[in-house]
Amino acid sequence: MALELRPLETATLLSDVGRGSFQLYTLRWLGANNDPDIFDYVFNSKRTPPEGANRGHYHNPALDALLDQQRVEMDRDKRKALLSQIQKIVADDEPYINLWYVDNVCVHRDTVTNITIPPGGDYNFLEEAQLK
Repeated sequence: MALELRPLETATLLSDVGRGSFQLYTLRWLGANNDPDIFDYVFNSKRTPPEGANRGHYHNPALDALLDQQRVEMDRDKRKALLSQIQKIVADDEPYINLWYVDNVCVHRDTVTNITIPPGGDYNFLEEAQLK
């Protein structure tokens, strides 16, 4: 089967992805890994668009149960253990395949200091930036 490439304006692309009207697409998460609730938003079978970002309609009942459990767990260590199980399932099932990882690069003058780029790629590091 041949792959047809269709350049789309952003609104059309996001609409198609949200409806599940795609075979393959590329987007990137920006700053999404700052909170473990991202796993629920992206992988819970109840969170297909428009209720969430489970755009590939991934479904795993065991993962759903763990996601529900971690959301209400008050003990930090127990929640951490649940999230570790969740990460392992997602890594094993591989519902999404990353074709590449973007290198986060910040180019700045010597007069700008205190720059630490976070792994999530978001821009909140600019709050700590300072001028000499």
